[in-house]
Amino acid sequence: MQRRSLPHEPLKRAYHHGNARNALLTAAEDLLERRGAASLSLRQVAERAGLSRQAPYNHFRNKEALLAELAREGYQQLAASLATCRDARGRNALERAAECYIRRAQEAPALFRLMFSRELVDLARFPEAAQAAAAAFETLKQIVSSCAPADRVTALSLAAWSLVHGYACLCIEVALEPSDHRAERARLFARIIRSAAATSDARP
Repeated sequence: MQRRSLPHEPLKRAYHHGNARNALLTAAEDLLERRGAASLSLRQVAERAGLSRQAPYNHFRNKEALLAELAREGYQQLAASLATCRDARGRNALERAAECYIRRAQEAPALFRLMFSRELVDLARFPEAAQAAAAAFETLKQIVSSCAPADRVTALSLAAWSLVHGYACLCIEVALEPSDHRAERARLFARIIRSAAATSDARP
């Protein structure tokens, strides 16, 4: 997610700006990366935003709803980043998409975990967040379609997502490799997908 600018002091003027909801989300983003989703509370978010303890409930029915909104924004930002790769020439689009995906995971690991974990947020109960996740996958499919037959785009897109996502998870969970390997691994994953797309007898 593109991080909002957030000072370390509470956002005392949020109500004056008439933007309490955005102030709450800004505070939640910051606390998410500092403390993780499990430790985050609506009370902490309100204090961080410089608002009353009741303020979060005026916009989100509970903590899960707030986290679902963060996940939705995360997927929207991911889709937007992938969309910028879609315009790259031929062979470069997959590499750029893979590198972008890994970078987002490494730069905001707590948000990345939240987006893909059902322990704290069940996206099935939040249609807008689920739609944002589906849209991100559709953007990936558009990129894969530039190098794959139409009847294999969905399967190869799933394979591409699985490869890159698995690597990104290993990097942020067990420090598999430092970030300076990101571009090299992105090229490798792209070659794997292009090779699979070009192999006519390896149909999934």
